[in-house]
Amino acid sequence: MSEITKALHINRLLDIYGRLLTKQQLEIMSDYYYCDLSLSEISELRNISRTAVSDAIKTATKKLENFEKNVGICRVFDKNRNEKNSEILDKIEEDLKNGI
Repeated sequence: MSEITKALHINRLLDIYGRLLTKQQLEIMSDYYYCDLSLSEISELRNISRTAVSDAIKTATKKLENFEKNVGICRVFDKNRNEKNSEILDKIEEDLKNGI
């Protein structure tokens, strides 16, 4: 998986499952994936070590992947996106991104 594909995948998981992470994990993942901050920038911003930032990203990524493995929202959207219900699924996915 390319870095761009991986980043898009993680962004999608964050949109859907991000609220299930701890506050600190969500903030660090948002800084890294949405704001494109480096590990060093995040560590300075949050006053934690670069290693702690890296560990938080790895842990949160594993959690997001595990949520998808067990719940499968992305899988359902992908499977049904090409069917006639894609407009409804797009609306549901947008609502999930907006926290509804």
